[in-house]
Amino acid sequence: MDPYGNPYPPKWYPTPYNPHVYIPPQYGDPYHKPSGWNLFDRAQSKYPNLHPALAADTTHIRYDLRKSPRDGILLTTYQQIGFTYALAHPTYELRIISKAFPWTVDIRAPAGSMVTCTAVFEAIYTMLQEPIADSEWGIVVHEKSKKEGIEKAAKARQGKDKNKRLKRIDWLGDTTAFKGLERDEEFEKKRLLPGTQACAETWVVKFGKP
Repeated sequence: MDPYGNPYPPKWYPTPYNPHVYIPPQYGDPYHKPSGWNLFDRAQSKYPNLHPALAADTTHIRYDLRKSPRDGILLTTYQQIGFTYALAHPTYELRIISKAFPWTVDIRAPAGSMVTCTAVFEAIYTMLQEPIADSEWGIVVHEKSKKEGIEKAAKARQGKDKNKRLKRIDWLGDTTAFKGLERDEEFEKKRLLPGTQACAETWVVKFGKP
């Protein structure tokens, strides 16, 4: 039995590593039934089908992505959203992109389950812990302000976690706070790599200062 009273603890499904797309370990199983959305008021949301804890216009979660969700989100809140579904309708795949970073985060639920709020938070955090690749740094060196922002953020972080490698979280500079998800169809179309499959549930994650 897990901390949420679930007699069937969620399983982790490791997936192949791809430096450009992160497909995180999955949560949930066919026996687990997430709680409803009664803990939140979504009546006035611009995105009524998205869980209010994730929607940019309704979320009250402001956590620093330099920490894991379990450490950065208030424990009671983390337990409340737990394994609740990210969307009101059945969603087995959800894609996250951002105007603040160049990576794509694809979240795929295992058979018999759906994408959860926990999976979204964990996916973004885990992807940002990956080291910045040489090819990515090769792009940044041509942008002086971006390069300096990454180096400054890395220096501040390295003083705490002692990891001397540049991480993707450093790419965000001082805007490492989760500000929610929103839709931007025009950006989604521009961001989609030609020749790749679009995802119906593509959401843009916003960031701000902690």
